Amino acid sequence: MSIALLSVIGMLFVLLLLGSPVIFAIGFAALSYFYVAPGMDSMVSIFAHKFFTGMDVFIWLSIPLFIIAGEIMTATNMTERLLSFSRLLVGRMRGGLAYVNVVGSMLFGGVSGSALADIAALGPVEIDMMKRDGYPKDFAAALTVCSAVQGPIIPPSIPLIIFSSLTNTSVAALFLAGAIPGVMLGLGMIIVVFIMARRRGFSASPISGLTMRLALTIVIEAFWALFMPLIIIGGIVSGVFTATEAAAVAVAYALLIGFVAYRNLTLKKLWEILDRSARTTASIYLIVGFATIISWIMANERLPSELEGFIAEVGLPLWVLLLALNLFFLINGLWIGDAVQLLLFAPLFTPILAQMGVDPIHFGVIMVMNVMIGLLTPPYGLGLYLGAAVSGEPLGRIVKSSLPFLGSSLIVLMLVTYIPAISLTLPRLFGFLP
Repeated sequence: MSIALLSVIGMLFVLLLLGSPVIFAIGFAALSYFYVAPGMDSMVSIFAHKFFTGMDVFIWLSIPLFIIAGEIMTATNMTERLLSFSRLLVGRMRGGLAYVNVVGSMLFGGVSGSALADIAALGPVEIDMMKRDGYPKDFAAALTVCSAVQGPIIPPSIPLIIFSSLTNTSVAALFLAGAIPGVMLGLGMIIVVFIMARRRGFSASPISGLTMRLALTIVIEAFWALFMPLIIIGGIVSGVFTATEAAAVAVAYALLIGFVAYRNLTLKKLWEILDRSARTTASIYLIVGFATIISWIMANERLPSELEGFIAEVGLPLWVLLLALNLFFLINGLWIGDAVQLLLFAPLFTPILAQMGVDPIHFGVIMVMNVMIGLLTPPYGLGLYLGAAVSGEPLGRIVKSSLPFLGSSLIVLMLVTYIPAISLTLPRLFGFLP
C-alpha cells in the first residue's frame, strides 16, 4: 500500500473523528491524493471528471424519486394510518404498542426505503403514543430506533439500489433477497418485546370501541400505502419497468393518493416536499461524487488486488473473513453513515468475496444489514443520535435500552451471513439465480 493511499485513508478517518461533515471529509481526502501521489498533481482534472461521472448514472435517479414518494406519504398522514392498521393487527396483545412500533416500522420502511426517514417520521408519533400508555420513554425511543433498521432491508430499499449500481447486480434479485432477512429482523425484535412485556408487565392496547365497520375503515385507509410496495416490487420482478421507472411510478402513485384518495395534499405541501427532497438528494449526490473518486483511487492503487493477494497468502478461511467484515462494517457505523460505507467498500470487497465463492446478491444483503445495524452501534450510532433528538431522552439511556434489540439483530445477521439460503431462496425461485 503506497504512502499516497495511506495518507488518503488517514486523512479521511481523522477528519471524520474530528467531526467534520462527511461530504467535506471525503472530498478533501480524495483531493489530497493528487498532491501527495508522485506525478498526479498535473492530473487533478481527473478529480472533477470522476466527481461528475460518479453522479451521472441512470439508476441514481431512483433515489430522489423514492425520497419524494416517501415524503408525500408522510405528508398525507400515512404514518398514522399505518400505525392504526398495525394496532388493529397486534394491539390486543400484551405489550401491544411495542408490537405496533415494530410492525409499523416494517410497513413504513416498505414505503420510504430509509431507516432515518422512518425514525424521523414515525418516531415522534410512536414515542408519544407509547409514553401516554405508560411505557418508559427511553424504551420507546430505543425500540423506535432499532425497529427502523429493518425498513431499508425490506424492499423497496435505497441502500440495495446503491449496492446494485456499484456492483452491477440485479436490483430485482436484491429486493427479493432482502425480503426474508428484513422480516426476520422484525420477528427477532418481536420476540424480545414478547419477553420484556411479560417481565415488565406491559399492558395490551386494543383500539377502543372497535367494530367491524371501524376495522374495515382502517384496512381501506391503510390499503393505499400497503399497495405501493407491491406495485414497485411486482413491476421490477416481472420486468415491466426498471428500478428508476418504478420510482417514478411510486411518485405518481403517491401524488394520486394525496390529491384524489385522501385529498389532503396541497400545492404548498408539495412545494415543501420537493424542497426537503432536493436538499436530501443534494447531500447524497455530493457524497456519491466524492466517494466515486475514492473508489477510483483505490482501484488506481490496486488495493483490491493487494487485499485479495493478502487474504490468499494468509489463508484466511471464508467464515473468518465474513466475521471480520461484519465487525468492520458495524464498527464503522460509529462515524460513517450507511450510504458512505456502501459507496466506499461495496466495490472493494464484492469482487474479492465473489472470487471466494460468495454470491454478490448474498453479500449485498449482508452488507446492507451491517450498515443498517451500524446505525445502532453504541455509543455513537447515527440512528441513536437521531432517536435522542426526536425523543429528548439522554443518549446513554437510549443506548442501554437498545442493547436487547441490538442483540437480536446481531443474531439474525449471523444467521443470514452463514446460511445463504435465507437470502438466495426467493431470487432463485423467481429465476434470477441458477
